[in-house]
Amino acid sequence: MKNLITLVFFLFIAEMLHAQYQTVKKTSADGKYSYKVVTGDPTQTRFYTLKNGLQVILHENRNEPKIMTLITTRAGGKNDPSTNTGLAHYLEHLMFKGTGNLGTMDYAKEKIYLNQIDDLYEVYRQTTDQDKRKSIYKQIDSISTLASKIAIPNEYDKAMSAVGSNMTNAFTSFEMTAYMENIPSNNLEKFLNIQDERFTNPVFRLFHTELETVYEEKNISLDNGQSKVFEGMFSGLFSKHPYGTQTILGAVDHLKNPSIKTIRNFYNTYYVPNNMVVILAGDINADETIGLVDKYFGDWKTGNVPKFTFESETPATEPKEMYVQTPDEESVAIGFRMPNKNDKEAILADLTSAILYNGKSGLIDKNLVNAQKVLEGYGFNYLLTDYGLIYFGGKALQGQTLKEVRQLVLDQIEALKKGNFDESLIQATVNNQKVNKVREQENPMWMAFTLNDLFSTGTPWENYLRDVDNMGKVTKQDIVNFANKWFGNNHMTVYKLTGKDTTVQKVIKPEITALEINRSAQSEFLRNITATPNPPLKPVFLDYQKDIQFGALGKDVPIWQVPNKNNKLFDFYYVFDMGSFNIKKLPLAVEYLKLIGSQKKSNEQINKELYNLAVDFNIFTSNEQVYVSMSGLEENREKALAIIEDLMRNPKPDQDALNKMIEAKIKQRNDNTLNKNSIFWSALNNYVDYGAKNPYNDVLSNQEMRSIKATEMTDLIKSLFGYKHKVYYYGPTAVPALTAQLKKAHKVAPKLKDYPPARKYEPAKTTDENNIYFVNYDMIQTDISLQRWDEAYDVKKHLLLQLLTNIMVAVCLQWCFRK
Repeated sequence: MKNLITLVFFLFIAEMLHAQYQTVKKTSADGKYSYKVVTGDPTQTRFYTLKNGLQVILHENRNEPKIMTLITTRAGGKNDPSTNTGLAHYLEHLMFKGTGNLGTMDYAKEKIYLNQIDDLYEVYRQTTDQDKRKSIYKQIDSISTLASKIAIPNEYDKAMSAVGSNMTNAFTSFEMTAYMENIPSNNLEKFLNIQDERFTNPVFRLFHTELETVYEEKNISLDNGQSKVFEGMFSGLFSKHPYGTQTILGAVDHLKNPSIKTIRNFYNTYYVPNNMVVILAGDINADETIGLVDKYFGDWKTGNVPKFTFESETPATEPKEMYVQTPDEESVAIGFRMPNKNDKEAILADLTSAILYNGKSGLIDKNLVNAQKVLEGYGFNYLLTDYGLIYFGGKALQGQTLKEVRQLVLDQIEALKKGNFDESLIQATVNNQKVNKVREQENPMWMAFTLNDLFSTGTPWENYLRDVDNMGKVTKQDIVNFANKWFGNNHMTVYKLTGKDTTVQKVIKPEITALEINRSAQSEFLRNITATPNPPLKPVFLDYQKDIQFGALGKDVPIWQVPNKNNKLFDFYYVFDMGSFNIKKLPLAVEYLKLIGSQKKSNEQINKELYNLAVDFNIFTSNEQVYVSMSGLEENREKALAIIEDLMRNPKPDQDALNKMIEAKIKQRNDNTLNKNSIFWSALNNYVDYGAKNPYNDVLSNQEMRSIKATEMTDLIKSLFGYKHKVYYYGPTAVPALTAQLKKAHKVAPKLKDYPPARKYEPAKTTDENNIYFVNYDMIQTDISLQRWDEAYDVKKHLLLQLLTNIMVAVCLQWCFRK
């Protein structure tokens, strides 16, 4: 009888949890609009559908006078015709070119030329004779020059600048094409007016110059190692579905033969309200906002959207391999096919992914990364509308092969299949997921992107909210069963090797004439936008004496606290105003601390306990500061702080761990000599800023690092709390209570040390002339950066020049000029 009562109780609780999130319909106060909300939803997000089928999602968050906006169509790379791939991405670019009223001085005259260009492209793409193609393109170029004299470039961008947007951009994925802006809330109606014009009356002008941009994006991907790995992974896992049979950027042959008419057909088919969503997250009043959206978008014409169909993939029965070559460092990726986003097993896929890798205490974290058995290891889930995949990546240590890295990752999967993992990882993952969702929900931008992703896959908001509760019901046996079902001898491996890919086909850009740009001209539409006064926006200024609460643990340890009035999360920092400029070995000591334990607890124990508490811990150093940070559930802050205090005050030296870390650092240095981003953005920028001796190359030599003792590193860590430092805290605990807690947990010496003097680097001499810096790198695409020697353009600074003499690479340019 007792067991029956217990069973009934748990069934009752399960039913209550299920009932907590239910979609219900409501009506606006004026009775004009119906909308849906989910009971128990802490965000109270509203979901409307206008009469023309347009979905409108409104999320109120008044923390700042901004609105994150996304206008998205559920059509992306997978919807491209197989004979015309890259089309959705082309269209994304063209949606910034203006309309019949925006971006032109006289559309009636311009349209005559544009129609001729449309027709010529159709002839061009059907012509195979190269001489005839050149002749046709010369005609396209000639007429485009005439059309450009009437066009006004970048007027859409200027219109959004007038609105005050600071995020004019877009992206195309497999499932969707999304257009984003981040606008001040007082200009919502102006924004809607411009978007109405943009999406109902687009004109695909300046086409052949925009092709150059698209071609460059493709050429960049042909050099980008990660892009080639992803494309290889998808093609190996999906041999029938467009996820694998075509790419978002498109095939080179298709890009060389564009069709404006086909692009327009794509627009007419998929850019219709019953296939689109408008997401507004931020400082809005939902009742007022839906009326404005309806005013501008309610007359958009509904269309017949074809249902996406695809041939089902055949179950994989054997492993597959692929090798790609790129100029950068080597790596390996392993992938398995997974269920789709809306499959009943999707939450099992998410949990399984986190148990294998979560950046803290997963099997790959614990057994490979923290144990220093690989140079790099990670994994993540990517669940889409039709299928999903789980992706693992890794890099090899010196003397280790990529096949050995792959086997180590596969060993962790085998351990999972056998149930060789701590069951507490499941509940810990659920707790961390809860924290992550609260973080998402407190930020309008994150909310907007989350809602956008769910729209693209057709996932109900109710399901998203319920996922964490459903995860809490998963047992260890459920995970083991899932792993044995999905992880078989069915994986895809992509090896990325350093070398030159002689098979790659670069997109060759046709010769075009430089266009005459009407930079000073302005359309009547834009004049009206800029002439219309912006509604007043009352600024709210930060009052340091009221908005920040101050306290102290002593003379040299001030406390700055900002109350969190929204939820029960916290962010906590110890801040030291010294960094690598003050102590050269400090970055190594900070990195080393993440690999060792304390005198009482092992590194594995510490990571496990913090993950179970759903608290993130990090320590990092810049040139001038050290941050010790933690964030998570306020109820667990004191427990987490005790763990971190013990680690920093009583770190246990481990010479073997240090030696492995040093060898890994040396391997990373060698890899950086092949990595164009390190070379270009770090090494070259430092050389330009400071000359031959700069922060990037003024580092410990390999020999100096190898001579370091573990006790030297732990002594350096233990010494940190002996220096002056600050406490920053954002959370619900008031300063008096926080101070009392810290006096017990964070013992401070009566007198703290001043920081060691910092090394100085003399800035390179400024110049009144243009200077060009070349770095050879054997690649298809050229990187160019413009840097101005004035405070308005502070380009990122860091990294090493002595590596540059060893490298052969295509041309990277950096212009340096004074305003």
